[in-house]
Amino acid sequence: MVNQWLNRQQVEKTGKPCYLPKQKQVNGEWVWDGNWIGGMEPICDILLPFTRCKKLGCPVGEKEQPAAYVYKQSEPTQFRYVPFWTRFAEDIDLSKASEGEIKVINLRRGDGVRNTVRRGRTSEN
Repeated sequence: MVNQWLNRQQVEKTGKPCYLPKQKQVNGEWVWDGNWIGGMEPICDILLPFTRCKKLGCPVGEKEQPAAYVYKQSEPTQFRYVPFWTRFAEDIDLSKASEGEIKVINLRRGDGVRNTVRRGRTSEN
């Protein structure tokens, strides 16, 4: 797959939401937080980058477009916006998921709408 990382102008042209992560201090402890810009947060249990989708048994379809982008500050080039795809718990081989991914899925499970078309099928099939 060709690297689909984008620069700021390219992300703005897509019209897709972008997450800008940041750390903030809560009760003396640093935790991750952030803001969605350019649109609403995608409806799903978890957002995953291309390689994690493949490793978790839910590879990105040939014509499937990213649902959102996440800003990666440590990237040294101007292409700091990483594409992410939406996945639901039932799409993922949970035995291969990391502890952090399981935590996110358990927190988000049920937030999304299951009766939507995803990658050419419906959840009713």
